[in-house]
Amino acid sequence: MKNRFLISTALLVYSFFCYSQSEFPYAWLAGNWVGDGFGGTSEELWSEPSADGTMMGTYRHHKGDGSLNFYEFMVMDSTGLRLKHFNPDMVGWETKEDFVHFELIEFTENKIVLKGLVFERKSDTEMEIRLDLKNGDKQWTEVFKMRRK
Repeated sequence: MKNRFLISTALLVYSFFCYSQSEFPYAWLAGNWVGDGFGGTSEELWSEPSADGTMMGTYRHHKGDGSLNFYEFMVMDSTGLRLKHFNPDMVGWETKEDFVHFELIEFTENKIVLKGLVFERKSDTEMEIRLDLKNGDKQWTEVFKMRRK
């Protein structure tokens, strides 16, 4: 009986690992990333996908002088990416009920393509994030060059 339990447990763990890697092509995003962006330093930390494929992440930005600029709390799932911004004192930018949503366009082996945002794996230790921004009539794409910590 004990051997049957151990074999069942091992098969369950193995099948979950295989399932999560094949079912969730964005799992490569998991880990700790650091890079540039917005004229300072950007840091992202992403969890492994949960059983339903949801990943949670945090973002922290420091200005060029090293002072903390803002935080984000993020959730990635089959609908895309939802996030909320916070000042260094944890006062939220969005109202309690609101959040920013980047709708899913597609997941590929090396890209997470969302409306207005792309995560692209360049290697196992490098990725590029492209964020489309608009302020009045001005539009641009902010590019973040990230490396795995």
